[in-house]
Amino acid sequence: MSVYDIKEEKMVLSHFKRKVPQPKSAADFVRTRVEVMAKDINPMDQIELHKQIGEMVYDTVVDKATMAHELKESLKNTNLQLDFERMSSTAKDNRIKSLEDIIIGLGHDPKDPKGVRALMKKKEDDLNALKTRLKLLPTEHPQTVELQREKKLDEQLDLIMQLHQKVLDLEKELEGALKDKQGESTSQALPTV
Repeated sequence: MSVYDIKEEKMVLSHFKRKVPQPKSAADFVRTRVEVMAKDINPMDQIELHKQIGEMVYDTVVDKATMAHELKESLKNTNLQLDFERMSSTAKDNRIKSLEDIIIGLGHDPKDPKGVRALMKKKEDDLNALKTRLKLLPTEHPQTVELQREKKLDEQLDLIMQLHQKVLDLEKELEGALKDKQGESTSQALPTV
């Protein structure tokens, strides 16, 4: 660190070196202090020195802030994962109890369609309960967006084809109307004998 003492017109440089690998207080550092008279240092060097020290301090602060933010996000993700695990564990316990009740109630025949349907319904109920408790969005297959886009393009193509067909039908009607009008005008122009 450096400080410019205006009263005495000198530059005070302090260098801190760690005594221990993980310092926790100021006593864990050794400070070396160097004083240089300002008249002995070129002003551009003074500016550059302050700039470099400021960048080093700022870089250290940014590193610590980034690390703190990453740790906070990691802790948040860990807590979220822990909540998911708790809910999953609770759901599994509830499911095991309900499956035991179903198996005891229906007997031990795995080929029983009623038992299979009851187990399937219970599984769906468990999944729906988990989704509502976690308020998860419904999952989408990765190709869903592509399929929706293709469907939209197909619908647009169908609409264009329908419109094209209507235009062709209108053209035929107009041609027929023009022929009828031309036929009427030629029949009126011919004298009757």
